Amino acid sequence: MRRGELTGATGPDGWAIYDPDTDTAHLVNESARAIWELCDGATTPEEMASAIAELTSVGMDQARGDVEATLDRLLTLRLIS
Repeated sequence: MRRGELTGATGPDGWAIYDPDTDTAHLVNESARAIWELCDGATTPEEMASAIAELTSVGMDQARGDVEATLDRLLTLRLIS
């Protein structure tokens, strides 16, 4: 689930997730953006992988791995809970 106080916006260097608690902007690619936006508490990782496979035209195995790695990174950065 995305943390409620975070915001996402397009800036001069691309799309970023802004964390007001740390005053930090995290630049993310389009796949990571899509995954973060899908962290709504209702979308499963499998559904995220399906969306990423469609968005990027990669296979489901690759999409599953990308989703897992991205969710791990977003958790580490405390951008999701």
